[in-house]
Amino acid sequence: MKKFIALVLALTVLAPTAALAMGSGDKFSDAQTGLTYSVYKPSTTLGLAAVTFSLLPCQPGKEQWLYAKYGGTKRYLEIMETMAGVKCSNPGLSKYLRVAAINGVNAKVYVYCDPMNAAAFKKCGVNDIARVGGYLMFTTKAVKPYKGAEIQVQGIGGITYAQLLTVAKGLKTVKASGKALPQVIAPVMIDPTTTTQVSVKLGNSVVLTVTDPAVWSSHILTDGILEFVPGGNQGTYTTNPAFKAVGVGTTVVHLLNSTDVTKVYELQITVTE
Repeated sequence: MKKFIALVLALTVLAPTAALAMGSGDKFSDAQTGLTYSVYKPSTTLGLAAVTFSLLPCQPGKEQWLYAKYGGTKRYLEIMETMAGVKCSNPGLSKYLRVAAINGVNAKVYVYCDPMNAAAFKKCGVNDIARVGGYLMFTTKAVKPYKGAEIQVQGIGGITYAQLLTVAKGLKTVKASGKALPQVIAPVMIDPTTTTQVSVKLGNSVVLTVTDPAVWSSHILTDGILEFVPGGNQGTYTTNPAFKAVGVGTTVVHLLNSTDVTKVYELQITVTE
């Protein structure tokens, strides 16, 4: 079964890793400068090298969330951190197993077993985390002057339950560097089945909140104003389809859903400076 983080509100392909040219050199410390919840940095990553560090948009009006990945394409570790009580992403289908103690708080333990196989799903346990992947989810206590954080520690491709515990217990708060990472502009979120007009700033994006991201395509009537970014499975996460604003002007776009080719949704998008 394919594992992924469903980025319902954040479109990762339009929010690249923040540049650190003016930063301190410690991405976690730089991130803490701009956030009001505690940022935690792993003291061990199981020997896996860092490959991704991003601050991503969350819900409108909410602070960015942190995503870090260590390892390769088959065996890797992921750490997701958000403000406590705020949901910015959703794990894939998984089975809840138990509670584990992590540095004085309770973490929920999940394994990515396939619910379509009822017999195997029923027997699936912590030993299967190394085989199919799994994660820990827990909320930290507030550490003045910062608020608490909700953290997900996930392992795929042979990372064991014991190793997940080791990584989670090794997470440490960081000191703000005073050199904040650049803020990512939150995209404009719309339902294309009910919205007919929308305005967006140049360089921002219009994200389509749809249930089946991969089945949508578009035809843009005027060139040079928008770029369509298809949605779908990106490997460890899925993205919604979107339009990136690349030029000032107004254009009409036609949206098609391959599951119902008889229906065309028309949307007018205006890009301003």
